[in-house]
Amino acid sequence: MPLFAYQVLTATGDERSGQLQADNVNQVAQKLRDQGLRVLNIAERRQRGFLGEESFADWYATQRSVSNDALIFFYRQMAFMLRAGLPLAECLDLSKNQIENPRLNYVVRKMHRDIQAGKSLSDALRKHEDIFTNIAINLVVAGENTGELDAIMERLAVHLEKKSQLRKQMINAMIYPVIVVLAAIGVATFMVVAIIPKFADFLQGQGKPLPESTQTLIDTAAFLRENGLVIIGIAIATIILMLISNRTYKGRRVFDRLLLEVPVFGRMNIFGSMAQFTWAMSILLRSGITIFDALKITSELIVNKTYADKMLKASESVFAGKDLSGSVAHPKMPPLVIQMIAIGERTGSLDQILQEMGIYYQSLLEIAIKRLTAMIEPVMILVIGGMVGFVYYAFFQALFALAGG
Repeated sequence: MPLFAYQVLTATGDERSGQLQADNVNQVAQKLRDQGLRVLNIAERRQRGFLGEESFADWYATQRSVSNDALIFFYRQMAFMLRAGLPLAECLDLSKNQIENPRLNYVVRKMHRDIQAGKSLSDALRKHEDIFTNIAINLVVAGENTGELDAIMERLAVHLEKKSQLRKQMINAMIYPVIVVLAAIGVATFMVVAIIPKFADFLQGQGKPLPESTQTLIDTAAFLRENGLVIIGIAIATIILMLISNRTYKGRRVFDRLLLEVPVFGRMNIFGSMAQFTWAMSILLRSGITIFDALKITSELIVNKTYADKMLKASESVFAGKDLSGSVAHPKMPPLVIQMIAIGERTGSLDQILQEMGIYYQSLLEIAIKRLTAMIEPVMILVIGGMVGFVYYAFFQALFALAGG
């Protein structure tokens, strides 16, 4: 149970201080008032750990990550309690008892103390920018100004759900192809290392010339066995260089621009980026954020740097007085998005149109993923079947040549 230090005035006007254990500040204040004391100040006494945190458990909690699911639960819980009319401090006090994630639990406890100290929720969130994104902080500021903090919490939960869903869809789209490619590499390696060498020893032991297809198969397998480590080393080095380059701003821009040109995967990346862009803009504009600020915030959310850079430049164009549709125009921006934004600007329903566009592009992404999954399976079957089939063809062609000789 937390320990609180207090300062009070007695009925005779004397100042007194002391310590008291209780669940929260309100409980301490009530106990003191019940004794006929006038409360001057109450502060929680926190024991500092060896690394400057309140305890080893709190220090360990700061080393943990916070999942999207934990944040979604927190936002939904806050939205429910705020709609029920509970004060913000009480909402956080109740919330910290329900959150299982250690890091988020620790953060909510610190936010609760900040609110009790008279700070706003947005100020409390800014202390934990590694947990709460820029969009969350700006939306909370808008909610505090409009008095719609409960609606903001609900929108943040919806935004994270959509973001998490898009991310999972993109990951799922990549998992199956990677597994199938690894299976194909495994089959090829097994044939090169275990099957073809025995096949070659048998045929070459006959002392007769081999058909061209058979000799090609044997020579290729021998080359791969002799240079396999070099090939693997080059592949690993290439992957490492790509990962290092992808961590730099220029490298990431080049990689993301090239990714948009890749057949199938490029379209999926466009659909995903448009879903992110339209969903985020819709939520921000509906919450009272200006288009200029909304574009800047959205530029931090979009994964693909081609679109992220464009959103940042678009914010500057909007600030200079240009309309949104013209500001976001780009060779890789779908014409439909630009046209619908122009309609939304003319009709005053931009946030609603952007929301509908988000739904539309998310459905396109889901369809593209299903098509990719359906297309990859027969293609990889043909590739693996072709490799095995060529081995059989070369084998039987050699046998027929030996039998005919």
